[in-house]
Amino acid sequence: MTLEEYYNSIDLDEIERFIEEGQEENLNLEFKTVNFPNYNKQNKEFDKKNFSEVISGFGNSNGGIIIWGIKAKNNLKNQDVAQSKKPIEQITKFLNTLNRLEGQAATPAISGLIHEKIETTDDIGFIKTYVPASENAPHMANFSGKHYYKRSGDSFYQCEHYDIADMFTRKKSPRLRIHIRKLPRGSSHVSGKRFIKYCFAVALHNDGESIAKFPFLGLNVEGANAERYGIDGNNNHGLIKQIKTPMFEHNYIGGSDKVIYPKTMIDIDHFFINIIEGENVPDIEIQYLISAENMRNIQKEIILENDFFKYQYQKS
Repeated sequence: MTLEEYYNSIDLDEIERFIEEGQEENLNLEFKTVNFPNYNKQNKEFDKKNFSEVISGFGNSNGGIIIWGIKAKNNLKNQDVAQSKKPIEQITKFLNTLNRLEGQAATPAISGLIHEKIETTDDIGFIKTYVPASENAPHMANFSGKHYYKRSGDSFYQCEHYDIADMFTRKKSPRLRIHIRKLPRGSSHVSGKRFIKYCFAVALHNDGESIAKFPFLGLNVEGANAERYGIDGNNNHGLIKQIKTPMFEHNYIGGSDKVIYPKTMIDIDHFFINIIEGENVPDIEIQYLISAENMRNIQKEIILENDFFKYQYQKS
């Protein structure tokens, strides 16, 4: 489950669980109480400072979720855990306040913030805020001393110079992501049986702001075969195909002249599996490693299940 999917699942039952189980704050979860609507100048500024700090810290890190209206307390293990509910009165007005402040609380503003009410009674309850990991870090907390923050464990810390420098460097880096899509299927007859050829493309997408130089993709594809003649029938691939290595069966590399431009995607190779008509396509496991100059390596795996191949259209 992704962080955003978990955010969408949070409801009153989950808030009850937080309290009953003493849910710990963690790398992606923060509990906050608010002074609203009992404002004087001092506690109004305190709420603004909290808001500014948490969105800066989560935006500059891996994203996070804030639950407004829960009090956290340090336990015997020195962990901040949910202790009690402190529901917010005039919750609609507080929600509007968050929406109004989000463009002022951080510089540059963080895109993709979401605030939603979780009501208990009429206009009383909690608010959950989703802060995505920002593609435009670093973000300065305007209402918290104009400092930069990051998340570590269950708390935020004020960034040192090297933290800020690192974020500026990453902002200029390429960000390669794997992309898999279905291709038209084919068919053949062998020994009186009809086989369906299910096909898919493996591509790399650069959703960063810089050119990806010296890109590399290593693949292990369990359950499917690479097309013999590449992506165009003429033995061409999106990157130069190399011999297999102890780690990966399929290896593709580029140089300073074989690059992936920002906001573009290129097919790397095509794969297929032949299945007797009427039988389900077995799960296909894809392990991969992506690398490029000035980019952190990404090593993950993807499972293509039978549903991926449903409704795959036929070649004309």
